[in-house]
Amino acid sequence: MNDQNIFCAVMMACFFGFAASDTRADIVKFVDKDGVLNFTDHFVAGKSEVFMRVRAHAPLPPIMLHEANRHRYLPLIHAAAAEHGIDPKFISCVIEAESGFNPGAVSRAGARGLMQLMPSTAMRYRVDNPFDPEANIYGGTRHLKSLLKKYRGNMKLTLAAYNAGEDAVSKYSGVPPFPETREYVSKILRNYNKSTALSDDAMVKIKIYRYTASDGSILLTDTPRLGREHN
Repeated sequence: MNDQNIFCAVMMACFFGFAASDTRADIVKFVDKDGVLNFTDHFVAGKSEVFMRVRAHAPLPPIMLHEANRHRYLPLIHAAAAEHGIDPKFISCVIEAESGFNPGAVSRAGARGLMQLMPSTAMRYRVDNPFDPEANIYGGTRHLKSLLKKYRGNMKLTLAAYNAGEDAVSKYSGVPPFPETREYVSKILRNYNKSTALSDDAMVKIKIYRYTASDGSILLTDTPRLGREHN
């Protein structure tokens, strides 16, 4: 398991239980008799060493929360993208710029959720609860699809309208001269063109298996154990 996979394992460990336990749950690592590197919250003297210290109920660091949610909402992003004929990487880049993959995000202007839907936009696409990840992603994707159709596939204008509104794009006959909007458009296109959002992400390729032992300890590994895995 390389360093990137170790990060994924630890991230998933925190996300699925270590940080939420009722007692201190340090993450330890050990190599078993088959040479497989494992992570667990159960310390065994002489066999394991502390990999990361986690306080009980400690909040996830922002980067871990960001990456955990990116992975968590991947199926919804792909499903919405397939239904509306949009590259999932484009949707992911918009979500990253809008909310940093925080489903509870609220802007000063009142935009809500992963894709930061304004109340009027949410109403337009019948998103009753903008904090529901599935509803928000589908509503935001439909809005992107509508804008892409309106601007004949022009991603710059689509993003400008998503950020500043369609009226602003019409008024200036292009990307409005607002620093925030111009930086928003540039940032998303830069990330999109680098293809850093989804499809080739190592996290899509790695599969982490989670086991709960009879003593209640949790074990995560990238090697399945027949009849016991819970990924």
